Amino acid sequence: MSDLTKTLWGQFMTAFDDQMKIEGVPQMLTGPQPWNWGGKNPPIGSVPYQQVQFLNIVPVSPLVDPNTYGMKQDFGSQYKGFLNSLLVTDGGSEGKQLQQNIYDATQNMATAQASVNVAYQNFQQQTGSTESYADWLKNEGMAVAANLEQAKKAYQSAQATYDEYMKKLKGPITDALKQYNDNLSTVVGQAGTTLKDQPVFQISETPWDYIKRITDNSFGSDASAGSARTFSFSSSTKQWSDSSVYSEGEMGGLFDFFGFEAGGRVEKVSTEHFSSEYDITFAFQDVSVVTVTPGPWFDSSMPSNYVNGPFMPNHSGFKNGDDVYYFGKGGNLARIVSQMIVGYRPTITINAGSDFAEEVKQKVRGEGGFFIGPFEFGGAGGSDSDKGTVKVDGQTITCTSKSNWGTIIGLGTNWIVNPR
Repeated sequence: MSDLTKTLWGQFMTAFDDQMKIEGVPQMLTGPQPWNWGGKNPPIGSVPYQQVQFLNIVPVSPLVDPNTYGMKQDFGSQYKGFLNSLLVTDGGSEGKQLQQNIYDATQNMATAQASVNVAYQNFQQQTGSTESYADWLKNEGMAVAANLEQAKKAYQSAQATYDEYMKKLKGPITDALKQYNDNLSTVVGQAGTTLKDQPVFQISETPWDYIKRITDNSFGSDASAGSARTFSFSSSTKQWSDSSVYSEGEMGGLFDFFGFEAGGRVEKVSTEHFSSEYDITFAFQDVSVVTVTPGPWFDSSMPSNYVNGPFMPNHSGFKNGDDVYYFGKGGNLARIVSQMIVGYRPTITINAGSDFAEEVKQKVRGEGGFFIGPFEFGGAGGSDSDKGTVKVDGQTITCTSKSNWGTIIGLGTNWIVNPR
């Protein structure tokens, strides 16, 4: 990340946090995330996989790239790992050995995952491709993913053996494991395929219900029943920072704060002539808060009741030497997504000097998309498309969305257990 990119993201987060008044601490997306999960006909009795993939995360940094989902263990898996790490006092030596088998398999899986992650990051850097990690695994990454798949199967086998053993025992830990296993869901993936045993996060409003509400049941129309909101920042806005919350100082995405995409490839928008005096305004026809809660697979009392264990060796509630730990900054279960802030048809106005405006004007003449933070405008067909328009008038750049669906602006996150 360039210094200017860091500054712009930091100022964007400050404006978002201060002016949107979110719950908890913000987490921003470094790429666009259309909120169209399930489309107009959401699956009856199930949920779309995008909902699981997007919300089932442990927020560890102020910025997250949606293209990288799947590269780290999800929240549900980390919660299951926490339950696995708790010593069941009546489990005896056999139970302890089965727990150790899970730990060893988890370590092997983490090593294999790290190797695959490096391969994907190298692919991105070498090609500039916008392909997501999940799609890359099915295509270019198939060969390097073989060891990861083998490690996952070994972990699943160790977990299944332990789950079967735990059925013989009684107590709150075994009850929590049973609650987890019994409340996983089947979700609908791409092309109508189904994925079983997914830890679903529930949302207070579906994308389709949201669109019907704010457009007064008129899909494709402006938000006549919406609640318009605006936030902005300028060159004098302070950068957001909270070192007490996130363990990673930053996590850059595929795009800088400004980016350009054409033909599945990334091209940077030069900020060499970006004025030192600038202002950027984000105006939405509607902004709404969607509450996010884990499904019944999650027992919220377990983390607080067992924050001090008892744990198997090399595991702790809070940071303790080289132990695997779960709570507080950097813990495997440190934070959880509690809110999504979604917006409809944003108009973004940028004043950053005529030289920068000319740079953008030249870029959007071709077939491609122009990215500003987590928003995308233009697209195949030039600067005018269903994604919106990009207009340049002197030093003013005006980007107007025409999308018929909402877009996720950012997330609100909270501690699972308050840090010490």
